[in-house]
Amino acid sequence: MSEGDSEPVRGGSLTKLDRFWLETARGAAKESVAALEEAAKQLISVTSLLQAIYFAAISFSDLKGALAAEGEIRWALVLLFVLPVVLWLLSLSYAVLVFKPESYRTNLSSPDLARSMYGEIVGYKHRQLQRAHLFLVLGFVPLVVNIVIYLAWI
Repeated sequence: MSEGDSEPVRGGSLTKLDRFWLETARGAAKESVAALEEAAKQLISVTSLLQAIYFAAISFSDLKGALAAEGEIRWALVLLFVLPVVLWLLSLSYAVLVFKPESYRTNLSSPDLARSMYGEIVGYKHRQLQRAHLFLVLGFVPLVVNIVIYLAWI
């Protein structure tokens, strides 16, 4: 049986519990776009807050003076200290793409085309959100390295 068949997977009529789970799955499918967009909003807020805190920490530190005295290694350190911001900006850009309007071809008289269109929408938003989460998490790796360098060396 394929995903689009309307018959129950097992023989006989549906129990109350079966109907409950089918309704739960229908509700989850209807709410999936809103849930993805809500997660993107939260990710945008978190990423923006992290960038603001990071910039404030750098602004109040003596990092600029310490980097000026290092010579050739200076540029490597500058890039290392900028890397979390770059990764978080990538995260922010992918999170914003969740809200980017797209055109989808569908025919509202065709359940198969409507299902396909909805799947495309959810898939696109989910991929962008996954990328946004990936870059958010990756931004913490150089952040930890930067903290260790700053505390141990600078």
